Amino acid sequence: MEGGGRLVAPLSEPHRLPELWFEDGNIVLQAENSQFRVYRGVLAARSCVFQDMLGFPQPSDSELVEGCPLVHLPDSAGEVTTFLKAIFDSGCFLPYPFPTDFDTIAGTLRLAHKYEVGYLRARALVHLSSMFTFFNSATGPSTIPPSWNRPEEQAYKMCVVQLAREVDALWILPTAFYSLSTSSAALGTEIFHGTVYNGRPATLSELDQQSFLNGNRIQAASVVDHILRFLLFPVDIVGCTQPLCYKRRLQAFEANRQDRQESPYDPLHVWDENDWVLLSDVCAVCLKAMKQIHAEARHKFWDDLPRIYGLPPWPELERMRMAAIGADLEVLA
Repeated sequence: MEGGGRLVAPLSEPHRLPELWFEDGNIVLQAENSQFRVYRGVLAARSCVFQDMLGFPQPSDSELVEGCPLVHLPDSAGEVTTFLKAIFDSGCFLPYPFPTDFDTIAGTLRLAHKYEVGYLRARALVHLSSMFTFFNSATGPSTIPPSWNRPEEQAYKMCVVQLAREVDALWILPTAFYSLSTSSAALGTEIFHGTVYNGRPATLSELDQQSFLNGNRIQAASVVDHILRFLLFPVDIVGCTQPLCYKRRLQAFEANRQDRQESPYDPLHVWDENDWVLLSDVCAVCLKAMKQIHAEARHKFWDDLPRIYGLPPWPELERMRMAAIGADLEVLA
């Protein structure tokens, strides 16, 4: 009780996670209200940041927990838990293609980058990259199976952009921005005012907000202006053998209207393999020409995607990816 008679609630005891509280551990880390008793030698061996941090002699009056020095970390308890499990439990965060989840990837990647744990940073980047298609000028878009499922909460897409910037994984951003754009109607003003995902703020920088605004506008316009243009132009395809082909193309464009309304920001999926049935009765010459025009439009959109969002071209992004995680994901698998 304070002098004025007001009752003060006692501080709650720090939470100790049994899996990360080793009885023979020699250092205690605390993040928020969670404590972890682990091994300073292992931390120092894995992280040069921890090596430097723990290398300073402890003052005689330093705080102890069960005889171990206590080190406070400014990170969230959830991310520290994920990060330490990845270090001290060899089966907790396995390399690609073993399955994992976005929260584990994000927490591990953020702290592995911050505390310079190189092997975990690379492992987390491979997992993250498996979901976000990159573009190789020789082979086209990658078709790597992802090692994790997309969370239902769309705000995770903002976290991906935020995280990719934070850890310098720019090669993820073209398709991360593309994916965020497809959810812009659901997220609304949260993209510009921020939101919370899994207890952590998800906020785009002013640079990324502006990049999103510019790219989102171009991405939406590309649906009709480029990807579906083959249904409208050219009116007369050289060698057409049926006078009604153009009418069938216009009918297909009209039949696609609902897809355009439901996915106004998704040019790469607004017309897929199933939609070609709408053109089953056009002549072979027109069908071949339209498939070629459509494929070229998709390829050009992919080629232009980084520029649309103010990013370096794909070859430069690919060099960054190779420098960070080495060989292609197929090899790493």
